[in-house]
Order: sequence, then structure tokens, then C-alpha cells
Amino acid sequence: MKANGTGRVLIQGDFQENGAIAMALKLAIELSRKVAADIEGVALYVPTKKRLRDSSLEQVLSPKIARLLHKGQRIPVGVGVELRAETVRTYKSGSHREILIAVGADAGMMARVDGMAGLHTVIAVPKEEGALAGWAETWSPLIPGAKKIEKKVSIDPVIADALSALGVGIDLSVHGLAVQDRKQVENMVRLLKQNKHQEKPANIRAWAVGHGWHPETADELVKIWEEVYGLKSASTANSPVDNPALITTPSGGGLFRTVSRRKGALPKKEPGRTLRLAKIGSKKLTLAP
Repeated sequence: MKANGTGRVLIQGDFQENGAIAMALKLAIELSRKVAADIEGVALYVPTKKRLRDSSLEQVLSPKIARLLHKGQRIPVGVGVELRAETVRTYKSGSHREILIAVGADAGMMARVDGMAGLHTVIAVPKEEGALAGWAETWSPLIPGAKKIEKKVSIDPVIADALSALGVGIDLSVHGLAVQDRKQVENMVRLLKQNKHQEKPANIRAWAVGHGWHPETADELVKIWEEVYGLKSASTANSPVDNPALITTPSGGGLFRTVSRRKGALPKKEPGRTLRLAKIGSKKLTLAP
């Protein structure tokens, strides 16, 4: 599946299987030759440099190539395309116009990869069977040899609308939340809890990452979600909820303000977008412009 501009492939098996590693390298090299003009190279992403000399990877690469990569040298794999090795420690955040092969990958490694911008394609060989189940759930990658099943994470549509509304005033694609942005997210989550909307934290994270949130920002969202839903009752001091309620997002990206409809409690008109939480039935809320 190609999402956020990046293609994703999951190889069945694990890094101890020569066939899985060989398939990943073959796919990456063949693809790099087709898109050479669009990429800067191919990166072999491993947990540590020591992994380059592990028997399986070294056998597939050949001892000579493995030794050169271990020393930091680049290996030509096509016209104008070179293969280099990167580790969790050396692979820096930022934009990378390249094809990446993650060998021996676990959830932590792939979370770092998901935070990288500009990657053309990511090909993952898991550390062990099932190690990337969560990653696959989020991205629905192409799995060679398996029947393609598009499995998208589905969450309560009211929660989805509320999380989408957060993007009006917050750049969720960057690393981490600013203090005022965190307060805005907390207020929204409290509001959802007060109105009896629930969702599994894993689904919340998968939905967020799949909709452009930076993985670490999505992790902060999950932490906030767990903190708020772990309370006996959400505080209403800052988020009074009557039916219906208004959530105002000023154009300057200020905090969401939940305002009571009681007499004298309506806010002054502000520029920006106003979303109405309208009651449907006895409990369910829906967000509409």
C-alpha cells in the first residue's frame, strides 16, 4: 500500500531466513533501477552494525559485501544507485528520498521509519514472525505471495471527526505536541469521554498514523487517551458539555473551547472554523461543520 507518498512491503518470514532477506534485497534493487531518477539510493537498515555480519544477512550479501557495508562503504547496485548500511543509531531523522530495506525489524525500528519523510518505498523483514503485526495493521502493506486484503482501521466516526478537527489548528505531522497543543488534545479527549465515546488505544494510534500524524505525536495522543479514560470521571471544569455544544478553533490555532449553551454562556464571534457537536439519539454525537 502506498500511503503518505511511501510504498510499503512486508516480507513473510524473519531475518533468520535467507529467502526472506534475498527477496527483500531483490525487490529493492529491481525497483531502484526502475526509479533511479527519483531516489538518492538504497539503505539497508539494521538494528546494529553487528547484524551485518550475522550468518543469514552475510550469506545473502556475501562476506565481501557485508564487510564493505560494515566499514561504511557504498556498493553500486545500478546506474547511479548505491546501497549503504544504516543502523538505529546512525539513521537520522529528516527527509530521505530512497528505498529502505529494514532487516530484523521490530515495532520500535519501524516507528522511527514511519517518522521519516520522503521515503519512496519501505521493505520490511521482521525480527520474528508477528513482530510487525501492528505496523501491518496500520499500513496494510503489500505482502508478496499473500492475497491482498485491504484492512483499514475503523474507529467510531465521531472520534474520527474529532481527531480530524484537531488538525485545523495543529500541525500533527511534526514531532511531538507543544504545551498548548497538548491541552487542546486533552480537552477534546475529555469531551469524547464525557459523551461516552470509547475506542481501543491501539486503534486510535493506528488511525492517527494512517491519517498523517507523526508516530511519536500519535504515541502522545494514546498516552493522553489512556490517562483521561483511566480517570473515574473526566473533569468538567474546563470543558462543560451541554447539548448541543460548540467547539471553536480560532484561525490562529488556539485551544479548542467547549462552551455551554446556557443563557449568557455563548462566546463572542471569532474568525475561524466552528464545529457543532449535534446530539443524535440519546447518546451519540456527531461533528459537522
